[in-house]
Amino acid sequence: MSWKIAIAVALFTAVITAIVTAPVADKVAKIQGVSNFEGGRHMAVAFFFIPAGFIGGLLLGLLGAKLMHATEWAHFWKAAGVSVLLGQVLLFSILGLSSLSIPRSPLMEGHRLALEMEVLVPIARITPRSKEPGQIKMSLYAGEKDNNYAVVDPTRFREENGMLIVPALANLNSTTTGRSISFHLDKDTWLALDLLLPAVPNKIDMEWSEPMPLRDARVAGPTSAISDVLLRYRVVEAASQQQ
Repeated sequence: MSWKIAIAVALFTAVITAIVTAPVADKVAKIQGVSNFEGGRHMAVAFFFIPAGFIGGLLLGLLGAKLMHATEWAHFWKAAGVSVLLGQVLLFSILGLSSLSIPRSPLMEGHRLALEMEVLVPIARITPRSKEPGQIKMSLYAGEKDNNYAVVDPTRFREENGMLIVPALANLNSTTTGRSISFHLDKDTWLALDLLLPAVPNKIDMEWSEPMPLRDARVAGPTSAISDVLLRYRVVEAASQQQ
């Protein structure tokens, strides 16, 4: 192996690998949920991942030159081609593995699903402030990569049998079976319900459940106090909320 040819191959491979590393690293960072607050993700790509790609390309270039026994300049393109190919395989393998970590939404007959909920709150708990926009909030937690706010529509609130019925809807973004519903009322009430759903819900799950009491979300486990606020749920198609 000629060191002059090897160095030329290494530099060529390093430049190509660094260029391709930029969009791949940005995509992987997005998949992993890295925030771009104040340009943080872009700075990580520019000052860490691209240099890492350049250094990795240098090493792969030397490896390619050695594998192709590049002793003459006529071997340059063959060695460079092998080195660049190795770099691309490595980068896109990383991208593929990262993509596999993305939560997959459960489907029923090809349709994405959502969890429709109704929270039954005693009217005595409802203060003038709690009726203001944003004072009643809900979320559905199924893991670090599947934690989203539910849509609470105040225009659909209704009163029945001394209860304020609060409808909400949250997409099912993963096949996680254990979930936690969080309910916030004003600034003092924080309740939760631990929920088990099949990884892929079925027709039975599209029927309303029995109302279940929420617990104090500030205390986990069996010692958590049970509240007088109830919740029922059912699975619906995400595109169209059923009545």
